[in-house]
Amino acid sequence: MKTEPRLERGGTEYRQPSLVVGPEKRRIERKLQDAGILCQPEISIQYQTIAKRAVLRGVESGGSNKDMGRYVTFCSEGGEGIPWLQPIDTVATNGRHAVVIARAFVSVDVFRMRNTYDVLIAKHRVIEPEGARGRVESSVVFRGRQGYLPLDLTGAEKNMAGQILPEFFNKAGEPIEIPAAFVRVVKAAIRGANCLSCTHQHYVTAPNVVAATVGMSSVDATERLGTLAESA
Repeated sequence: MKTEPRLERGGTEYRQPSLVVGPEKRRIERKLQDAGILCQPEISIQYQTIAKRAVLRGVESGGSNKDMGRYVTFCSEGGEGIPWLQPIDTVATNGRHAVVIARAFVSVDVFRMRNTYDVLIAKHRVIEPEGARGRVESSVVFRGRQGYLPLDLTGAEKNMAGQILPEFFNKAGEPIEIPAAFVRVVKAAIRGANCLSCTHQHYVTAPNVVAATVGMSSVDATERLGTLAESA
């Protein structure tokens, strides 16, 4: 596993492992923009002034049309679902669905062009050396390029969405397996990349802490949510 530390330099966002790079990345982004699909795979580092610590911020987002889709979601380092900070309801479709805040999480990014898929799974965590500005350390867990799934998950076979994975191979034709801990979240992201006019989350969940924070002061509630973010 290759570790790619990315330092924050004068801003909140940092360069992270990318699904694709160079001209192909720009072509994909233009195609998605033309299709009205807003997927936000970028992660930012934020500072909580009350808790006095840095945290990661991600946005579950994306959706699809018949021909293409992209979806990014987040999970714990063990592959379990994590709670959102807040959901996002907008008049637009195929856009932002929920915000997640945590000290560490895993991002799962899926791009689909008809029946061909690219998948990137990456771990991210906050590093705060004593007396220094917080930074993010990222590492690629899995990268699958041009995997094939011979089903129309937006049409007649949409009931299979979330139940099946594309097949990935290396350049020598050997199969590449998605790590078992992340199979469920990848299936959810693939379902999102086939969700026509998507308006909802596919993997992050509502936090159980919401009911418990009713009646708390804003400071207590923030500290409770901070504890939740750290445990996630």
